[in-house]
Amino acid sequence: MRAGSPFGGGLRLHKLRGFLAWVFAFTALVCLRIAFTTTLQTIHGHYNLLVLRNLLVLLPPAMNAVQCLVFGAAWWTIWKGRPSARRWGIAASLIYVLIFCSLAYFLYLSRSGWSEFRLFLSMFWVILAIGIAGLIAFLRRYKQADEPIPEIPNIPGDGTNRVVNKATRFVAFAAALWVYHWWHGWLGANGIAETSLLTGIALATLIGLLITLLHELCHTATGLVLGMRLCAFIVGPFQWRIRDGKWSFQFKPAEILSAGGATGVVPGSMDFPRWRSLCMMAAGPLMSLVSGVLALWIGFAERGNSRLQANGLPVLFGAWSLVICAMNLVPIRTKDGQYSDGAMIYQSLSSGRWGDFRRIMAAVGSTVVTPLRPRDYDIETILRLARSIPQGRQGLLLRLYAYSYFLDHGKLSDAAQAIREAGLIYQQCSTEIPAELLTVFVFCNAYICDNAAAARGWWTHVQARKPTQLNVDYWRAYSALHWVEGNLKEANEAWKKSNELAQQLPKAGAYEFDRYCCVLLRKVLDESAVARTASSI
Repeated sequence: MRAGSPFGGGLRLHKLRGFLAWVFAFTALVCLRIAFTTTLQTIHGHYNLLVLRNLLVLLPPAMNAVQCLVFGAAWWTIWKGRPSARRWGIAASLIYVLIFCSLAYFLYLSRSGWSEFRLFLSMFWVILAIGIAGLIAFLRRYKQADEPIPEIPNIPGDGTNRVVNKATRFVAFAAALWVYHWWHGWLGANGIAETSLLTGIALATLIGLLITLLHELCHTATGLVLGMRLCAFIVGPFQWRIRDGKWSFQFKPAEILSAGGATGVVPGSMDFPRWRSLCMMAAGPLMSLVSGVLALWIGFAERGNSRLQANGLPVLFGAWSLVICAMNLVPIRTKDGQYSDGAMIYQSLSSGRWGDFRRIMAAVGSTVVTPLRPRDYDIETILRLARSIPQGRQGLLLRLYAYSYFLDHGKLSDAAQAIREAGLIYQQCSTEIPAELLTVFVFCNAYICDNAAAARGWWTHVQARKPTQLNVDYWRAYSALHWVEGNLKEANEAWKKSNELAQQLPKAGAYEFDRYCCVLLRKVLDESAVARTASSI
């Protein structure tokens, strides 16, 4: 296993630095525009540039040009994972802090009162926040965070493009700022009082979450009407999932500004009609389109006494909803291997391997709410897909599905081969997978391969992820690890915890497989106990 895999704090720093990189890129474009326009205005002004003191008027545009170079270099080095990324990131963050301090100093020189200072903070606090966040992200030395995360390799035929995938965050960020700027201009043109920057960001965030909620609700409602099952529902920081047969809720503050969402709606059988899945996928973007057009129609209509129309919120809702609709329909793949609605629709319409991949993914997801279990997988399709997708998150998952199928059928050698291939893929690409999937590697290397060193190595990775769900998978892997290391007492105690949790799970295919794995482990624990007793006689 690659020791440099970014877990925990390193992964969080990578995400923060990646977000700041696109902020720096946008700022570089703004500085370039300001430098260009101010230079033209100065040259065409009434200054005699032959007089030395008049050359000082070129200082502001020159400073903007320098800032543009710093922000551009910071974005480029972070994006490319260059060793100098930390230094450029620190420099760009310091510029943000200095801009805020200089503005505050000029406000102080103008002898402004408290009301003016509060207005200043409401308008420019974002500049200081970006600067402080950048200093925290780039001043902190973290070995794993300083190493570039290997890119997920491009997978031919999945409907996405590497350039589009990389540019998506920047385009989304720029689109959000453009919508907000256009909305402010529209408010002024129609005689509507403009909001402060802080209020505007809060409104845009709430409206983004509302649009995402409607989008995901339409996915969910359409799927349920067509006979599908719900196993997850995510709107920004609010995340509901079925874990161990029960609904669990998790709040992730870092996702508040993302306006992202997901719906885990899965079919109830392997032969579920494809057109129903397509209807479910298309329902979300359709809701964003319809609600956006309707909101714009209401906002552009002649304003009456309605407070909703008076503050221009329908216009902001409509414009932002149409942008989200367009972004969802673009076939893209995120860094953690997830696909947009447009990419999934393209893959489902495909008659080749990606259509089969969508069908397999849906069937596997349904095992937590239907009697379908790993032994019922279409193993021929899974193996064919695994041969054609030898890398990335998708290739890793396909091999884990094959492992579950073979283990459920008692074919241990085939299961071991599948997990070895999955381990090789995991070493080559830094995919963000939950800790419970890593426990599969621990269990297989201990129970099937009888390799204590490999099992302990994978367990180190599990612990590095700091799992919060100490579930059946966790305790079963812990039990298998101690069994292969010869600690039968600890192994039996962990098995009891795993078995108790497994018996509490509902009657669904995935949980029947969990109980089956507990039975397999119990058998080898009993055999080891008998062998130890016999050797001591």
